[in-house]
Amino acid sequence: MNDDAQLVKAEQNLPQAPQPAQSNLNQYGNDSTQIAYVQNYDATVNQTVVILPNGSTAGAPLTENGLSFDYDCFNLFVLGAEEYTDPYFIVSTDRALTEYIAPDIKSRFASFTPEAIAEIKKYPALFCSENHHYAKTDPDHMAYYGYIKDIKVQDNGIKVYYQILNQIPQQTLNAFSDDLCLKLPHSFFELSRTHWTIKRINLVEVLEKAGYRVFKL
Repeated sequence: MNDDAQLVKAEQNLPQAPQPAQSNLNQYGNDSTQIAYVQNYDATVNQTVVILPNGSTAGAPLTENGLSFDYDCFNLFVLGAEEYTDPYFIVSTDRALTEYIAPDIKSRFASFTPEAIAEIKKYPALFCSENHHYAKTDPDHMAYYGYIKDIKVQDNGIKVYYQILNQIPQQTLNAFSDDLCLKLPHSFFELSRTHWTIKRINLVEVLEKAGYRVFKL
């Protein structure tokens, strides 16, 4: 047997590397960074993968970059017919942390000082558009779970840079409006009005109660 034949036979006898299990992959992101939510079919393992601009992957670089969530509160954005396809959006100053917000939270954050912005960015966020039918909306109307990357105070409003991590049917939020503190006196419904507020609610607990497992740090 010549050397080439021996090499081929040796390669054939090498142990085969195990193949990765199939997974369900939903991928969301803006700019050149996408964040994917991976759940194995047996629903016992969750993993977050970041797909970098060059196509390579990195395990939870958000943690490596020092980002961590504080789940005591969450940011709620409801913006007209916004589709959240751009890397940022602008909230009118008179609708940014001015209404449907606890007085102590308003006084703590509405100044938009660097310290306030740093703390706001630690809270996860829901990015919504207005309900299509007041307290209800269509089955294909999606809201998004994610976080705030940066906040800039401008003459034309508050510019918010954001990252989407998961999408959620907005009707699910309507169904859990009591848990999310979205119903207000006089039958007013928050998902029907453009504004930005901060709720003293553990958003992740509510979403998990509704059957949605989302990215956590």
